[in-house]
Amino acid sequence: MVVGAGVVGSAIAFHLSRLGVPDVLLLERGEVAGRASGRSGALVRTHYPNLDEARIALAALPWFEEWPDRVGGDCGFRATGFLQMVDGRDHATLRHNTALLRDIGVTTRLVDHAEIGELEPALRLTGDELAAYEPRSGYADPVATTRGFARAAGRLGTQVAEGVAVTGLRTQGDRILGVHTDAGPVDAPTVVLANGNWSAALLSPLGIAPELTPIWAQVMFVARPAPLRPGPAGHLTIIDRANGCYLRPDGPDRTLLGLSAYRRPMAELDEERGPEEPGFAELVRRQASRRIPGLSDAPRVHGHGGPLDVTTDRRMLLGPAPGVAGLFLAVGMSGGGFKKAPAIGACLAELIVDGKATSAPIDPFRPTRFAEGQPLSGLEYSLPADGVDPDRRDLLGEQGLIH
Repeated sequence: MVVGAGVVGSAIAFHLSRLGVPDVLLLERGEVAGRASGRSGALVRTHYPNLDEARIALAALPWFEEWPDRVGGDCGFRATGFLQMVDGRDHATLRHNTALLRDIGVTTRLVDHAEIGELEPALRLTGDELAAYEPRSGYADPVATTRGFARAAGRLGTQVAEGVAVTGLRTQGDRILGVHTDAGPVDAPTVVLANGNWSAALLSPLGIAPELTPIWAQVMFVARPAPLRPGPAGHLTIIDRANGCYLRPDGPDRTLLGLSAYRRPMAELDEERGPEEPGFAELVRRQASRRIPGLSDAPRVHGHGGPLDVTTDRRMLLGPAPGVAGLFLAVGMSGGGFKKAPAIGACLAELIVDGKATSAPIDPFRPTRFAEGQPLSGLEYSLPADGVDPDRRDLLGEQGLIH
């Protein structure tokens, strides 16, 4: 049984059925892709300062590239090419990280300001930029990806049950027996929690505290301005740490804009907010237009947000729950789960079926790492002070979240 039909839960259900597990049940309190996954920025890239994350993102990339053959249908993946841009003070760190990424098989290379200008002529450059370029990366459609996994899982035998809320975990001694739902109890010898922040309330009665902080993330869509390339291919997907923003195409005539560290706390997990947080539109336009001037007055199309489950080290929790046989966690994605979801699903399924994840190493993400004093880290990149939500600097720090 998998609890939560976001992109991670749907991918886990798909891979379990793909490996021949019978009677897989995917439970979703709302609808598939109805919350955070469906509102993801949906960047697909492999540049991470932490190599454990990079390996999982690298293992996930071929699933996006070969989606029609591997999963079926269309997930909306577009290989626009990806630029990781950083501030000048982080050039040495970028060189270091890029070299390590190349060593593990990531297709990436350093590009200077001249080549950056050739790759994306609309960018405003000062002449001393350095970036890492990934030609295979880009973005996908978050709803199509999530629902594509769920539909493919259904074709392989998974039962997808929407509108069924899990209200508790059923255990006997140190073993999972199943779950309580608002439709009655359900037996299951193996339960995977892939329901983000909602997992904390289910785990608390078992004495397990995953230390998840629920925060609200925001993006805005604008009509693509003339300086950016028109058509289905669109422009590059970019994370610009120097200006604290990220952007990608959204179809043939729109661009998605986001900020690397603009996040608001959530008082209630089920709260809904307006299409835009106060101050977000002004700040994202200001930061993004520093790199692409045409974005300063690009017409707003719409905006939306969604809840993120953020861990102490801003990296996911994957693997067996401590002290409860048969219970597994795939939560704490911290804003970076979408691009890794195909590999996360494969790894959790392999772990459950074979006792070991073979698609990528996931032991570094074990839920017990904080109790063991082994949080994950990497050589991170800085953010500008004026591109960070000042109310959240205490939560996210100077590094923000990883998109």
